[in-house]
Amino acid sequence: MNEIVFKIIFATLFAIYIVIRGPYDKEYKQIEKIKTLNSLTDKCLLILMTIGLLLMPLIWLLTPFLNDFKIEFPDWFRIVGILISIISLFYFRRIHKTLGTSWSPTLEITKRHQLIQIGVYKRIRHPMYLQMLIWAIAQCLIISNYIAGFSGLMVWIIFYFIRVPKEEEMMTDYFGEKYIKYKKQTGSIFPNIKNSNLLT
Repeated sequence: MNEIVFKIIFATLFAIYIVIRGPYDKEYKQIEKIKTLNSLTDKCLLILMTIGLLLMPLIWLLTPFLNDFKIEFPDWFRIVGILISIISLFYFRRIHKTLGTSWSPTLEITKRHQLIQIGVYKRIRHPMYLQMLIWAIAQCLIISNYIAGFSGLMVWIIFYFIRVPKEEEMMTDYFGEKYIKYKKQTGSIFPNIKNSNLLT
């Protein structure tokens, strides 16, 4: 399959990603914030994610600068990546619908913030980070490039292991014992099989 076809497909999938998030981002900007941990570390992490999941793919899409780093994946491998990304988009939409006004792109508590424990949040605490991981894996397969393909996965690893502990500390401070109990009953991005029966 021609490389331009994969570029068009990836661009379309990314556009759908933006369309799904758009309304929630607009609503988030209108909500009053109660507590914000807008640290330099968090700003740097968000910049890294933007580079890995947006800038590098855009460079691959629009310029020849990364052509020398192409990986010769077979077409079927890249098609699997497309299927994975489609699944991740359905999951992404479901996460946003479940979160509603409790979603925030930064570490902060809003006036409408709730501790969501239903739907995709019943078994895991961070389905949004899981979705980002799935998308990053799909990006590796579709883009088939050592730099633009793997950039998302590399920055996700850094983002997840630095940001999640800070986020959970913030949630514990705000929700107290309720979040501590929820944390014991769930996994971070994969279900806690041992204690999953506690939520049923």
